[in-house]
Amino acid sequence: TIAPFSLPFYEDGLKFDCTGCGKCCKVDGDVWLAPEEVENVMNHLGYSYHNTASMDDFRKAYVRAEVAPSGDGDDDSSESWMCLKREGGACIFLDPLGKCGIYDVRPVQCSTYPFWPSLLKNQDTWEEESVLPDDIAIGEGTGDRHWSSELGGCEGISIRRAIDSEHGLDHENNKIDAGVDGILEDGQGDSNIVERQEIVSKMRAAKKHWKRFPVREIKESTWYL
Repeated sequence: TIAPFSLPFYEDGLKFDCTGCGKCCKVDGDVWLAPEEVENVMNHLGYSYHNTASMDDFRKAYVRAEVAPSGDGDDDSSESWMCLKREGGACIFLDPLGKCGIYDVRPVQCSTYPFWPSLLKNQDTWEEESVLPDDIAIGEGTGDRHWSSELGGCEGISIRRAIDSEHGLDHENNKIDAGVDGILEDGQGDSNIVERQEIVSKMRAAKKHWKRFPVREIKESTWYL
């Protein structure tokens, strides 16, 4: 018999509005740059990828760990994956205003979030990643939560729930209570649907990126997508 075909829960797209909060850059965990991403970031920052001294300066400034696919200690930068340093509990490239200093060349790990395979297993794993903005009170018995560095979470997933009537938005009259005012800017109150094609594309890119990483122990403990 042929097993019944079931469509993914995101077949009709998913509601997602990035709030620009920068909290995904503050989660406890590692950000690894693939070899080609190292080159992109270095060029963006004005370093010379093929200059040994420049590479050493980049390492000292931004890298806290490094691995090569061979695992034999070969110091070939062109094959190395580099783990970014953290500073003040956040990615070293997160600036004081909460913006990414390398946004235009940010790694796949960052550009594909929150559309990672681990978060798109089913509706539950997707919703479990959602959090409310800190200034929105959590209703009793709702199951909502706020972001924490240990558990992480994405405000953009929950923003639609955060502005429903339970938390202060009267959709019929388009009124927002003070607690919600200021969260939605420049039309963010409108649903932003990320289409299935884009979701799948980002999910596949994240999975391919993770699979390429050469150290299984790290992938199974401190770094997963």
